[in-house]
Amino acid sequence: MQPLAYATIVLKKSADPAFVLSTITDEKGAFRFENVAAGNYMLTSMYLGYKNYSETEILVDNISVNNKPLPVVMVPDKKLLNEVKIIGNKPFIEMYADKVVLNVAESPIAQGSDASEVLSRAPGVVGQGGRYVVRGKTALVLIDGKVTNLSGNDLTELLASLPSNTLDKVEVVANPSAKYDANGGAVINILTKKNSAFGTNGSVSAGVGAGRFARYNGGLHLSHRRDKLNMFGGFDYLRTKQYRRQTSNRVLNQETRIDEESYDVTERNSLTARLNVEYDLTKRSSVGLQVRGIASARDRDGNTNSFVAGLTGPPSSTNLLQTDGAARGLNPTVSLYYRTLLDSAGGELKLNADYLTFNKRFDEQYRNEGFDLLTGRASASTLRNNTPARNSVASFTADYTRSFGKTTSLEAGLKSLRTVTDNDIRWENQDESGAWLNAPGRTNHFVYREYINAGYASVRQTVSKQVGVQLGLRAEHTYSEGESLTLNQLDKRDYFNLFPSASLDYTHSEKQQWNFSYQRKIDRFRFDIVNPFLTYVSPYLFYQGNPNIRPSFSHNFSVSHSYNNAVATSLTYGRHTNALAEVFRRDPATNVVIMSEENLSRATTADANVSVTKQLLGGLLTTVNNVGATYVRFYSPSRPLLSQSSVGVMASSNNTLNFPHDIRAEITLFYRTPLTYGSYSFRAQYNGSIAVSKPVLKDKATLTLSVFDPFNLLQVGYDTRAEELRSYDFNKMESRFVRLNLYYRFGNQKVKPVRTRRTSIESEKMRMESAANQ
Repeated sequence: MQPLAYATIVLKKSADPAFVLSTITDEKGAFRFENVAAGNYMLTSMYLGYKNYSETEILVDNISVNNKPLPVVMVPDKKLLNEVKIIGNKPFIEMYADKVVLNVAESPIAQGSDASEVLSRAPGVVGQGGRYVVRGKTALVLIDGKVTNLSGNDLTELLASLPSNTLDKVEVVANPSAKYDANGGAVINILTKKNSAFGTNGSVSAGVGAGRFARYNGGLHLSHRRDKLNMFGGFDYLRTKQYRRQTSNRVLNQETRIDEESYDVTERNSLTARLNVEYDLTKRSSVGLQVRGIASARDRDGNTNSFVAGLTGPPSSTNLLQTDGAARGLNPTVSLYYRTLLDSAGGELKLNADYLTFNKRFDEQYRNEGFDLLTGRASASTLRNNTPARNSVASFTADYTRSFGKTTSLEAGLKSLRTVTDNDIRWENQDESGAWLNAPGRTNHFVYREYINAGYASVRQTVSKQVGVQLGLRAEHTYSEGESLTLNQLDKRDYFNLFPSASLDYTHSEKQQWNFSYQRKIDRFRFDIVNPFLTYVSPYLFYQGNPNIRPSFSHNFSVSHSYNNAVATSLTYGRHTNALAEVFRRDPATNVVIMSEENLSRATTADANVSVTKQLLGGLLTTVNNVGATYVRFYSPSRPLLSQSSVGVMASSNNTLNFPHDIRAEITLFYRTPLTYGSYSFRAQYNGSIAVSKPVLKDKATLTLSVFDPFNLLQVGYDTRAEELRSYDFNKMESRFVRLNLYYRFGNQKVKPVRTRRTSIESEKMRMESAANQ
């Protein structure tokens, strides 16, 4: 006889059907149950390909139980088929009434891409200037439940450097509970892969792609799980190179026209390293360590041609701007956690300590060559930007959950968050001798510090079989300092706010569920907005911060409905005060357009979404279709042009087909109608992609071929309106390319069952916990 490793062993108590203990055998076929109370038990062992073994009369006494061997002999089941294949793939998009789940690991198209590309495919999620908006509400972006506290270009660079091969899924929660930070009306939680298989295993991935330029990706992941220890780590490399083409036609004060045409090529290289270690201290408690580091490099080379003219007639002057430079970033993250069960009633305490830094350095050079066609005079200048920057985020959280009987659950916790951004922006002009001299009007050193201390409590009560109520309250105290070391200027903010929330669940039947919710939220401005200095974008476009900016507060209401786990519908409405909006103005002396942000008196947002999930052709086709309508309107007596608005409709379709020989195909389609709000009027947008995957090498590997935007349709066009300004812009980022990716798995792939003791309240406890996290 040979030992049988990884067999499932189940122990039940004859007098208590709710008592269940389970474990698996080790590599030598041995298993052990500890601290088993005296009584009569039944033991069952199971293993695929063998007949189940059961022993119904096992008497345990207090004297010999810990030393009593119990031999178990399992016999092969000759009646089993030679091979049984169970094929069941999750769709890439799962739509629920309260959230959207992107199963990244299940999507052929996602293989070899990055986190920003994955988010661009999420229904109802719109990327705007380094932030994401969900159903008209600014989203808080988390990685593994941890706050990144990055926005703007910093968030864009981080997500573009995070390979999709490291991601498991993405959760888009439109109405998060009081457990989450009050900042933003929605939450995007990016969950990375974790090890669930017992023993030692791993995977290797490699990919190559081509559009106008080549791109590559590769990765190696290793994991080991045995008894109390679980380790997982890996390296991933991603290299992309793509072009961008932009045109801008501006009319200033009904007198001057400025036309700009830009073309640049950006190459990104990123290396991601991860290490996760989890250890079970006891049956009730465990500790964990997660270390992640991303090293990124971006190189850019481009040019911009500018033409200045009257409303009619030929140009009066031209300017050629040549730009080249590099950016280097390093993003290490360290997370520690401790989790323990406090009592048999389900009380659980989680402690988390996290530290994240995002260090970057820009070295860019700008060469201007101007020519005045009226006077025949030529001019030339060279400007460079040497900017080191450091962002750091440190946080500590304590979360407590407990169930009281079968109908009540409590969530409560504390959080302390500290964010520091240090940007030393150094601009220099080159004189005629070639020496570099400081540009005092542009060089500045700005440090922003923000401290948030918060506490929350949320209680969920099951009123009846049909009705459940959840009430929550979050309190946040915020203290911030914006310090300009160049101007010797310090701006402080100190405010305390309460954020109540309430929701009601109504189960009409097994097929129909309703949810009604209310939340008060805060929209905090980006850290760079409070820096008052001008930032160079192009010869005729600058960005300037606003040190007087204030956060925006909102009241949010939503109604959602789900039918038969196939149709999800939602309606949301938000009323915002001190609404944040982008504004534009013209410098009459130079005709330069200056972009900034201001607080407007108020704004309203409305959103409607319908999603349908359907299996067709006997389960061979799974289709997820979403249609959403968005409306945003600002109110500003001093800026009436910002009150313009229109309803925009977005539609997306994700389709997965299963063919013979385990071949899968995925097709995605996206369309958005024109949309107007604030200063912007966006034109229609549409695109689509297709991918095919097939298991190879005896099903240990998967080969995927993807074609992105095959008709080269993806582009962004928008018009901007402000006092003395009309601008018509077009932005085309390279979107058509093909990619071939191979993903190979090796080692033991058996999933380790979790040792559990189920009680009579376990199912109710799980229902309440799931509802509380919605």
